[in-house]
Amino acid sequence: MLVIGGVSDNEIAFLQRARGPSAKTQLVWSWISDLIIREHHSGSLGNVGPPIISRVIQFLSDGMLYYNHARKIMFTPFPFPHAQLSAFFVLMMVLAIPLLMVQYANEHWLGAILTFLTVTCLAGLHE
Repeated sequence: MLVIGGVSDNEIAFLQRARGPSAKTQLVWSWISDLIIREHHSGSLGNVGPPIISRVIQFLSDGMLYYNHARKIMFTPFPFPHAQLSAFFVLMMVLAIPLLMVQYANEHWLGAILTFLTVTCLAGLHE
């Protein structure tokens, strides 16, 4: 992937030594926040007030917070009893919806289409 300014050999070595995607993300986040603070102190960002810089750092921090929330959700296993109950209810709906559509749809083709769409949506939500 192309990076503006390139990636030094030292940075590549640091990224290769970082263990896991979370460590690499934290490392790059710290590099970006250090760069912003260092450039602000040197004056190369122009006449930007400290509240603007702190807001930029806050947005970076919020991004890391949401990244860690997503990782937490990704690694939390779905409860097995809930998954079994959900599969059972989808099976019951697959059996019950055609019987209900026969009663409520006036046309057979309409009942078949509605049954197909309903069962497909419920099975898709289960997956």
